Amino acid sequence: MNQTKYLPKQIIQGKWKMTAGLAPLNLSEWIDIDENFISTVTLKAQLLKDKTTEVFTALPNTIEAQQEILELLLDHLLTYFPQYYLQQGTILKNLQTNQVFELNYYKDAPLTLALHLVAEDIFLLQPSEKGYILTAGVACFPFFWRLQDKIGLPIEQIHQPVPEYAGKLSKTVNLYFDHLLSTSPGYRIAWGIVPTPQLVLEQMQPPGWENTLTPSNIGERLWLRSEYQTFRRLPHSGGIVFTIRTFVNPLSTLKSMPSMAHNLATVIREMPPETQAYKKIQPFLNPLLNYLDSHPLGLI
Repeated sequence: MNQTKYLPKQIIQGKWKMTAGLAPLNLSEWIDIDENFISTVTLKAQLLKDKTTEVFTALPNTIEAQQEILELLLDHLLTYFPQYYLQQGTILKNLQTNQVFELNYYKDAPLTLALHLVAEDIFLLQPSEKGYILTAGVACFPFFWRLQDKIGLPIEQIHQPVPEYAGKLSKTVNLYFDHLLSTSPGYRIAWGIVPTPQLVLEQMQPPGWENTLTPSNIGERLWLRSEYQTFRRLPHSGGIVFTIRTFVNPLSTLKSMPSMAHNLATVIREMPPETQAYKKIQPFLNPLLNYLDSHPLGLI
C-alpha cells in the first residue's frame, strides 16, 4: 500500500460522513502503472477470454464514444509512459510485455483494447433524459455486482442499493457530472473489507467462516479493498469515462499506520447499521473491531 494515497478521506480523518468524497485530480495522475500492472492486465485478458459477456458489455451506438475513450487513453499512456508503449501508425507495442496490437482490429469494440492496456476497469456514462446512463463497460473486478445488471441504467438506479444515496448524494453527483471538464478530471476512493485477496469477487464466503477468525490470524484473513475511481469528460461526445483501479492489502498492513487503524475502527462504529450491512462487514464486525482495538490508538 502506498501509505495514504489510496485511503479514503473518511479513514484518514477518522470520521464517518455520508459524502461522495469527490476531489480534483491532476491530469497526469488520471491513469497509473505500478509493479502489479503486468499481472493485472494478464488476469484481465484471461477474464475477457473466458467470460467475455460478463466482462465486456456495450449498448448499440456507443462505438464512437468508446473510440474516444481509447484515444484519450493512448494519448495519456504515450505521454506519461513512453517506457511502456510505442505507437507506429496503427500498430501499438507494449515494450514491457512485447505485445503488439493492431488498432484497426478493435474498431468494433474499442474498450476491449483498452482492457489490455491499463489495470483499471473502464466505463462509459452518457447523458440522457434520465440523467447519466451506463452504456458500455469493461468490468473485470466489480465489488459484488455484475455489469449485466447495471448496463442501460441511470446513475440513480445503479446506486439504489447504497443507503441514503437518493436523499444525500444523488443531487451532488448529478451537479458534479454536469460541470465536469475533460481537462479537469476528478476522483474519489471507495473502500471495503473483504475475506479474500482476490481481485475477482464472485461470491461471499459460506456462512460461519467468520468463526475461524482469531486475534492471531485476523490481520492476514481480512483485506482492505480500495477502489481508486476517476471521472473525466469526453470532449467530443460529451459522455464521461469512469475508471476503477482496485487495490487489495491485508489488514495487517495497518501495522505501519497505527493511527489509520484507530480511525478505521472509529469510522466503522459511526456508520449506520444499514451501511455496515451494505459493505458486508457485519458478519465479522465484532472480531474486526476487537482487532483494531487490540492496542490503544489501534497499534496492532
